Amino acid sequence: MLLKNTKALSCPLSQKSSTGHFSVPTNKVIDYKLIVGEAIFGLGWGMAGLCPGPAMFLACVGYPNVLLQWFPSFFVGSYLAEKFKTLVLKMQVSPAKK
Repeated sequence: MLLKNTKALSCPLSQKSSTGHFSVPTNKVIDYKLIVGEAIFGLGWGMAGLCPGPAMFLACVGYPNVLLQWFPSFFVGSYLAEKFKTLVLKMQVSPAKK
């Protein structure tokens, strides 16, 4: 069998400790970053009218509406979110001097 020793087809929930583990978040803190992130995610999902999982699938199989509208917006939003996160971290590390 060609894929006999591969981990690509194994389910993370069935992994044994010798091959890896399934990571479950343990943080139970609800802070403003979580609330704002959830709100932005929900607004984006609602405005697009597509759940991100099926939208990725539709983009991969070539649906024009998804390829031309949702997919570029997804990448722009991801880029802006990363830039915003970097900006916030820089502001926390080095507060402005007066």
